[in-house]
Amino acid sequence: MSIWNVDVEPLKKTPAFRQLALGTWDAPRNPEIYGILEVDLTKAQEWAAANAVDGVKITPLHMVSKALGMAMERYPDLNGYVRFGRIYLRKSVDIFFQVMTPGENGRTDLTGVRIAQINRKSVHEIATEMATHVKRAREKKDLDVQKTASMMKLFPSFIVRWLLNLVAFISYTLNIRFPGIPKDPFGGAMVSNIGALGLDTAFAPLVPYSRTPVVILLGQAKPRAVVVDGTVQVRNVIRLNSTIDHRFCDGALLAKMVKVVHDAFENPDEYFGRPTASAAKPSAESDSNVADAA
Repeated sequence: MSIWNVDVEPLKKTPAFRQLALGTWDAPRNPEIYGILEVDLTKAQEWAAANAVDGVKITPLHMVSKALGMAMERYPDLNGYVRFGRIYLRKSVDIFFQVMTPGENGRTDLTGVRIAQINRKSVHEIATEMATHVKRAREKKDLDVQKTASMMKLFPSFIVRWLLNLVAFISYTLNIRFPGIPKDPFGGAMVSNIGALGLDTAFAPLVPYSRTPVVILLGQAKPRAVVVDGTVQVRNVIRLNSTIDHRFCDGALLAKMVKVVHDAFENPDEYFGRPTASAAKPSAESDSNVADAA
């Protein structure tokens, strides 16, 4: 009986490209999985038009984030991170949004805003709060994320990597509040609107120090052929391009999240809420900021 587990023989005359590849990469250890969910916006956009509030601009970004927040509330296993090889669940449903801001020398920079307890807020409240946060971010009104970024600019990249890993270890692995760093600044999911850049499909990497296991990029809403009751119709559709930490989420859990998102866009009256007095009227500038958030 052979002692070998697999009967093999070496590849003869390895091609140059394969030799280069073997010298470049180690064995795969990346836990990322990717998926695309196409969402029909027809009913949601009709709902948004019927529930319009002067000064509050509702976009697919707000509706998707609300649906995601409800999925994380309904299935708490979606809302947490890996610590010491075990899964720990967050008690608050918070989502982080990446936002484009004017940078130095005419360049565009990225910052972010976090909306806490997003599951408890209506779509209109989410839109209003996001507009306020984005306006402050673009005016550089001393947001915590900007303070941290400014501090990191003082160090070379190899020191920044070490500092980020140190802060993440203390903040998440040890779960101790790090002085000068906002409490859990990234929340349980990251969402970014690449549709504002004219993009349809793209995937973002997981950010290791954020301990956020779900990253979703919203593509540009486009007319697409959709089968409805056995007939082909042209509907406005948006793609949700997702990157997931497979250590944290399996296919069965993700299927539950997908169902909540689908149900929300099929039944917006039930899921998205009605305008309330708490939805303060943002400025016209804030409206454009929300539309351009990425």
